[in-house]
Amino acid sequence: MNDYNLDQYNFEKIGMELKRLRTEHSYTQEQIAGDLGCTVSFVSNIENNRAKLNLRVLMYYARLCNVTIDSILNAGQNEDRQQDISEARDAEALNILHQFPPDRQEQIIRVLKYIKEMEAGNTSHDQKTER
Repeated sequence: MNDYNLDQYNFEKIGMELKRLRTEHSYTQEQIAGDLGCTVSFVSNIENNRAKLNLRVLMYYARLCNVTIDSILNAGQNEDRQQDISEARDAEALNILHQFPPDRQEQIIRVLKYIKEMEAGNTSHDQKTER
């Protein structure tokens, strides 16, 4: 039997994605409810993760907004992956930094701050030249 786990989906983010799609396409909850033959309250509850999403609703939103069901179900997963990558990068940087003696750590931090200041200065300079 297939190990299909619904815990892998973030239904709060899926609801937010349904709301984003609906508003992006200028549909009201009243219009969605009318098409689905349900109450506005039900649509609101789906979008706010207070009611269970069913396949009929999922297919309706996908067709209405011309997106795949997968794109709706995977809402927010890219953000989660980016967060994981960022946390791994932070841990790696700290691990490398801790391999140096404290006085060298301070020097490295000063260099990083200098680079950050230079980038901020270049960004503001670039913005001024674009105007």
